[in-house]
Amino acid sequence: MINGPYGRCVYECDNDVLDNQVVNMLFEDGITVSFSMVAFTERLCQRQTRIFGTKGELTGNGHDKIKVFDFLTRKKTLYVPDTPFKTSGHGGGDFGLMDDFISSVLNNDPSYLKSSPLETLMSHLVVFTADEARTNSSVTKIDNFDCNDW
Repeated sequence: MINGPYGRCVYECDNDVLDNQVVNMLFEDGITVSFSMVAFTERLCQRQTRIFGTKGELTGNGHDKIKVFDFLTRKKTLYVPDTPFKTSGHGGGDFGLMDDFISSVLNNDPSYLKSSPLETLMSHLVVFTADEARTNSSVTKIDNFDCNDW
C-alpha cells in the first residue's frame, strides 16, 4: 500500500468525495449525454459500464467481457478479449495511461497515445465544469471551445 492521501481508496477514508453523481450534457449538434456515477452497489468497488445509444446498448463488466445489444435486430453479441483487462488502479486505466506514455517516449512515436493533449485538456475541462456546476448548484455552459483555436 502507498502511504499518503493518494494511496488510499477514496471510499474508505476521511474525505468528502461524491458517492453518486449525474451529469447531463447538451452538445451543439443536439446530442445529449447523461453520465451517472454510483459508488454503492452490489458490486462495490467494481466498475460496470453501460452505454445506451439510438441503435443499441453496450455493457461491460470492466474485467473480461463486453456485450452489445442491437435494438433493430434484437441480436446480442458477446466480445471476450484474448487477455483479460488489467484491473489495477482505476479499472486498469492507470496502467494503460502509463504504458502508452512510456511506449510513446521509448519509440518516439505519439501514435501509442490514445488521446492527444488537446483531447485530454478538453475532457478535463468538461469534468471541472461539471464539478463547478455541482458545487454552485447551477447549470454551467462551456462556450466557444474550438479545438482548431489551439
